[in-house]
Amino acid sequence: MHLLAAWTPEIAVLDINMPGKDGFAVARQLRRDGRTQHVAIVALTAQDEFAIRLEGIAVGFDRYCQKGPAPDSLLRLLEQIAGVPR
Repeated sequence: MHLLAAWTPEIAVLDINMPGKDGFAVARQLRRDGRTQHVAIVALTAQDEFAIRLEGIAVGFDRYCQKGPAPDSLLRLLEQIAGVPR
């Protein structure tokens, strides 16, 4: 979170199953900080969306993306969030 003192992203892609501090904890922290409350937060996980949906909504995730062999779905989602025309 020290990086956020110098730079604030527009979109954060968080893996749910990170070692130490999981994606839920990081999302909670981003939502509590006035500098990052507006950041779009995407949950990137191999878990089923329905398994994480309630907790994800509660901590402030805006979108969900299933991990897969190709990053196409994540790239499309990020373009959509950023408003990139196709």
